[in-house]
Amino acid sequence: MSLERKLNGPLGILLAPLGWIYAKIAAWRVQAYHSGRKKSLRPPMPTLSIGNIAAGGTGKTPLLFAALDWLNKHDATAGVLSRGYGGDEGRMLEERFPDVRLIEGKDRIAGLHQLLAKDPPELLLLDDGFQHLKLQRDVDIVVIDATRPFGRCFPAGLFRESIQALMRADLVVVSRAELVTEKQLLSIWNRINRTRKGKPYQARVEGGVQVRDLRNLATGVCVPIADFKGRRVQLAAGIGNPQSFHSLCENSGMEITSFTRFSDHHAWSKEDADTFNEHMPLVVTEKDGVKLRPFATVQMWEMRVDWQFIKGVEIWERTLTDLHLPVRAARIEPLWNAHDPDGKGVQ
Repeated sequence: MSLERKLNGPLGILLAPLGWIYAKIAAWRVQAYHSGRKKSLRPPMPTLSIGNIAAGGTGKTPLLFAALDWLNKHDATAGVLSRGYGGDEGRMLEERFPDVRLIEGKDRIAGLHQLLAKDPPELLLLDDGFQHLKLQRDVDIVVIDATRPFGRCFPAGLFRESIQALMRADLVVVSRAELVTEKQLLSIWNRINRTRKGKPYQARVEGGVQVRDLRNLATGVCVPIADFKGRRVQLAAGIGNPQSFHSLCENSGMEITSFTRFSDHHAWSKEDADTFNEHMPLVVTEKDGVKLRPFATVQMWEMRVDWQFIKGVEIWERTLTDLHLPVRAARIEPLWNAHDPDGKGVQ
């Protein structure tokens, strides 16, 4: 039985008082930063944090990549500071966005100094930064997984903070919205907006992932997902919410014969790779693929996905546009000063 299922039963109830204490300590820590009792640093460029209140597995990485894609299209240079838990997300980012400067490490203050030491980016993204309060940010985006939106804090559950933490979010995005019903989504949003009482009502911003393709881990060949419809496959995943990957494959029409769940950020080995049926395709997540690749055979494939908004894309784009505005202004000002050095304006 998984830890999540155990915590949803008697064990979680037994540990609930400890979860309540953990939530109170987390709230005290936030207040200490807001009051100045704990010191924080403001980066010298517009800063966006994308994080969550749950422990992993919310669909945050595809949304981070969507932000980087938007900034690329608007010709903005970006730097990313990431905790880099297992190295997988960082390697995915470097493959997709080779021009983005990525610094991984527990000490993000040190990471910021590394970014500033050489060719500083115009904007800064904090990956999984909602609880990392040593660095100030201009926009806090929090991702809520529709399949498990709320719950108890550690050790009684899988949450880092209580739902009250959403009070300090500038934008809440509900992920995996395609995997639940409209009734469930309405219930989630009602609770979000009740919790954020005193802040402006937030319209629904929802999305999920769409399959880009399947890429062979041995050859690099990419094929459309339709090529695997009706095929018998093995699945394996070392991510925070493996059931979401299973649902995505199932909804794509694959015939799933087995599903191996590893812990989040699992470090794949040759021994792991050798345990699977060599005569049947093995499909893994892109996050797993970057670590399985050194041991891959031609039967091993990674599913690559992209973020897709279902509702609220205009709110998302307005948020990024507002963040990007100072960068555009900083580019225009030198050009204007060169055109009008005396500040007299056009006659």
